[in-house]
Amino acid sequence: MKKTGIAFALLAILLMSCSQALAQKPGAKPAPVTPTPDLSKLNIERILQQVQTTKFQASAEETSPLQVVAEFLQLRPGQVSELEQLLQARQAAIVPLFETAQAVIQQLGILLNTAGNPAQVGLLVIQIHVLQQQMGQAQQSFLSHFVAILDAEQLQKLQAVRIAAQLQPILPAFQPIFLL
Repeated sequence: MKKTGIAFALLAILLMSCSQALAQKPGAKPAPVTPTPDLSKLNIERILQQVQTTKFQASAEETSPLQVVAEFLQLRPGQVSELEQLLQARQAAIVPLFETAQAVIQQLGILLNTAGNPAQVGLLVIQIHVLQQQMGQAQQSFLSHFVAILDAEQLQKLQAVRIAAQLQPILPAFQPIFLL
């Protein structure tokens, strides 16, 4: 359950950092499209902090994120099993990258605080960038495989959630002037 919690925390963070959402045209057959995460906005320290502070196990009264997603998208049991496998595979790919990134970030912090060699600083920054790209690729692979198991109606619901996530930051501006 802990791995699933970490995976959903990562999914939520990466989905919110996606820079685009695609709306469907009425009557058009939806094509499986997965937006590419904007890797320049991938903040490893923030993600690690959120992953470490995320509550991983749901109590008896709480519903797990996987259950909420499965219910909302109306996933069939086979799809839920596939999603669990995809989450585990992504977790296996991303966790070592995060751990490596955390160690590299700590090395970078030490070098920056001690006025370390600029060449070493540059190498560490490049290494962090490569790790960000690898995490983005793992996430993109996960999203591609997940979208591939969805039917048209489920895909439409997923895209609606993506649009809602993008709109969430601006909603507070609409409330004081009673536009909601």
